[in-house]
Amino acid sequence: MKRALLTVTVFALFSCSFANELKANKVHTQSDAAAIAAQTKSADAASGSLAATSTCTYNFTSGTNNTFLKYCVTVNGNIPQLMTPFNREHIAVGAAGEGYGVCDNTGAVAYFDYADYGDSGNWGAPTLVSQTATSVKIARTTGDGVWTLTQTITQVASTQSVRVIMALKNNTAVPRSFFLMRFADVDVSGTASNNFDATANSAFGWNSAFSSTPEYGLMVQNVGNPTGLANTIPFVQKVAFPPNPCVPGAQLVAGPETATDGSMLMYYEGTVPQKGTRTVTMNYKGM
Repeated sequence: MKRALLTVTVFALFSCSFANELKANKVHTQSDAAAIAAQTKSADAASGSLAATSTCTYNFTSGTNNTFLKYCVTVNGNIPQLMTPFNREHIAVGAAGEGYGVCDNTGAVAYFDYADYGDSGNWGAPTLVSQTATSVKIARTTGDGVWTLTQTITQVASTQSVRVIMALKNNTAVPRSFFLMRFADVDVSGTASNNFDATANSAFGWNSAFSSTPEYGLMVQNVGNPTGLANTIPFVQKVAFPPNPCVPGAQLVAGPETATDGSMLMYYEGTVPQKGTRTVTMNYKGM
């Protein structure tokens, strides 16, 4: 029901779409070759700004073997590498696609940064708020000054997971309606063709046990009960490239989607009062 509401809502409000279908380059098996060939062209051309990057600035590692977790965070607050358990990388495969998008429904403006899939070119420079051995906090204000997104990304070694807290502040003197989302192009254990599905609080990509592909997966899960939101919707896409934040449901599939070079998102929708903040929390975790 919520997935249907998402699709109807976004298409009713917005008719815009990406000018180009952003695609990635992932090379691993012959069975992936067709998807790889179709994706190779555009990761470099996709960037709306030279600010978009997949270069690791903050690095985190914990555990061994089955409890191993390794990931990194860019200066802009992307997670372009996530390995768990040991030697099972799920994002840094060819072009690394992971990041965040905001749609200002009040002003009909999209802001996004998806690492190797490019950014919208309308963000200010990031600010490092704090850094510890297990976490990093990064703030970034949109170029027009309307929004500030503050991300706190924390290593949770006890559960081999990465906690992402996103606080979206409305800097203006009027309430503003928004979409906020987290995107990841999942390539389970280095393979482009995976299975995808979602539940009421999680979205995930995986390879089935006893199959010819590595039997692992990656999920994103909403944590807690964020206040002031109209909807919290995890969903998956039948494509690897990210959505325009103002048309988030354009490539949504109900699932399960099998043998697909797909991706997953955690989507939030609501209104922020003047000078107010809405905060959401999610976990990335291996399967």
